[in-house]
Amino acid sequence: MLSSLLIATAFQIGPFYEQRPDYFALRPIVSHEAETTDVLWPVFTSHRDWWRFCYIVNYQNYGVDDGYQFSVLPIWFNGEDKKKGAYAGLFPITGYHPHILMLHDWEFAMWPLWMRYKMPRGRDWLETNTVLFPFFSWRSDGAWSVWPFYGVNYQRESDHRYALWPLVTWASYRADRDTAGAGYSWMVWPLYGKVRRERERQTMYLPPFFSWTEIITGGKGRGGCLRSYPFVRLRCPWPFLELEDMPQRTRISFWPFYESVENYSYKDGSRVSGVKRFGWKLVEIYDDETRVFPFWTSSEDFTRVWPFWESEEDGEITRSKILSLMPIRWDPAVERNWSKFWTLYENESCPVYTDHSLLWGLIRWRTNK
Repeated sequence: MLSSLLIATAFQIGPFYEQRPDYFALRPIVSHEAETTDVLWPVFTSHRDWWRFCYIVNYQNYGVDDGYQFSVLPIWFNGEDKKKGAYAGLFPITGYHPHILMLHDWEFAMWPLWMRYKMPRGRDWLETNTVLFPFFSWRSDGAWSVWPFYGVNYQRESDHRYALWPLVTWASYRADRDTAGAGYSWMVWPLYGKVRRERERQTMYLPPFFSWTEIITGGKGRGGCLRSYPFVRLRCPWPFLELEDMPQRTRISFWPFYESVENYSYKDGSRVSGVKRFGWKLVEIYDDETRVFPFWTSSEDFTRVWPFWESEEDGEITRSKILSLMPIRWDPAVERNWSKFWTLYENESCPVYTDHSLLWGLIRWRTNK
């Protein structure tokens, strides 16, 4: 009866075997938690409606009404779609896929010899054909390209052209409340470029290294006050020095030594969040978290001193462990299959007592508070 009770609650043999309600692990061979099963992770993982092998062979079941998909990256895929029916492809020979990445109704034959796909534009669809990608292309809206010699691209609020891309580019813009308004832009790279629109003025020297931008808006500035003078951005030279005072953020960057960013609400100009970085991203100080990669992470509910110790709070429960070799935040698959091998000590604390476990449960004790 006692052994049955132990197995029903929690049972562990070193770092190799562990069992508790809704969890089982024979490390590093197999583990099972809730609806997820790992075999020699990361070799194989299965979930309720998908499985993958070495991140190359993948299967996804979208349900009775939506079909399924099987793929062997990057050469083979097949499946069934509720609206489009069965589909398959042997890349780069020939194939059809109803929706992959951002492409809809993607067809190809001897890629890059020929390819066709659709993308949504408002309530309609935009179809693109390419021959010898990326050299020749044409679209259903009249845009076309003979890259890199000349091309025309039409968007909802603008028309773009290039000649000997990227050396000469220019565009015209129509009035639009969601963008910087009507106007034009052009650039002769890498010498000079400019943008002149109703709500944006930008001048570039040796782009992208030196530029000055003004954003003209009647919206609210910091603290919700109306702002009569323009927002600005200076790059001199990019990426080493950037100064921004924009509607939704301010930024000072002396890359790679220091960066300070403040984000603001588009609605009322109130401050939303901020971060300071030193040594690019080696030291990051957020409003609610401090990181010194990979050695230190500290927030309201999580602390790590890598590779020695980490502690995490979940309501009134606090869990701590020694060692902590993963330099990034908790990963479920690593926790299931590998972390126990280097976790020599762990405890779980509540307002009344703390349970301790040393050497994978070989030594256990409880201390009261």
